Amino acid sequence: MTQTLTSTRWPVRELVAGFDRPGGGWLEARGRLTGPTDGAATLVLGGVSAGRRLFADDDGPGWWPGVAEAGGALDPSTRAFLSLDFLGETAPPFPSLDDQAKAALALADAAGLDQFNLVGASIGGTVALEIAARAPERVRKVDCLVAAARPNPMATAWRSVQRDVVRLALASGEGAAGVDIARRLAMTTYRTAEEFDQRFTDPEPGCRDANGVESYLAAAGQRYAQITTPERFLALSRCMDSADIAVEHITAPVRYLAVTSDRLVPPSDIRHTTARMPKAELVEIDSLFGHDGFLKEVQAVNAFLRAER
Repeated sequence: MTQTLTSTRWPVRELVAGFDRPGGGWLEARGRLTGPTDGAATLVLGGVSAGRRLFADDDGPGWWPGVAEAGGALDPSTRAFLSLDFLGETAPPFPSLDDQAKAALALADAAGLDQFNLVGASIGGTVALEIAARAPERVRKVDCLVAAARPNPMATAWRSVQRDVVRLALASGEGAAGVDIARRLAMTTYRTAEEFDQRFTDPEPGCRDANGVESYLAAAGQRYAQITTPERFLALSRCMDSADIAVEHITAPVRYLAVTSDRLVPPSDIRHTTARMPKAELVEIDSLFGHDGFLKEVQAVNAFLRAER
């Protein structure tokens, strides 16, 4: 099913597509195709906070400002971009990477895309690798940011604690509060101690960080809990930790971006993934922002995505 929306900037089509999950019934996914449909298209997948609103519209901002916008590396005035909402609690007990890949491919079919480029960051990078391994004939090239073929054990440890927080909160009827606290903990793994030191040690009076690190984390947790159910949080967290991708099956050229300060997906993990592939290269950048460098280092990310190969 498709629905064409009126946009004062560029064409937008809302998409709904599904697939039959063996032993699990019918799963349905929602996506959005933005930009002109008479040329090459790119499937873009982001982090756990991302969704099909890749670009700003009348209902709110896009999830990748500075990159996915007019003049950015992902410019919908020049070509089409397919974005989607990840499967969550509708795929019990949790969606596999294979489920996420099938959902993306079903939406690509609905959009009429036989072949496409892939851009994926964080969990979206892992899903992009799964798509490229599952349907190599459909993928022209892959740009994979801060993602590897398997989760780092320390990252799994952090996420396991977050899941226990949410489960305990659900058991006491306070699921949203559990997501709030789990997100606060997650923020400490996305960012770096150096950033927090610069921002929260003796901040200027009246500045955005004057209320301290606890206030910053509380605001981040509250925002996320307002848009993410406990069930979805748990489903996506388990999905991330289930990854084990046969990247040797990928035939498209892949470029990886690693952030040297990233503790969630350390550059060493991405180097190991790259070494398993015959047509892969790795770019490493420095950043104060750790894993969130893919969102914050706009200039470097645009340069990476624009690089010719």
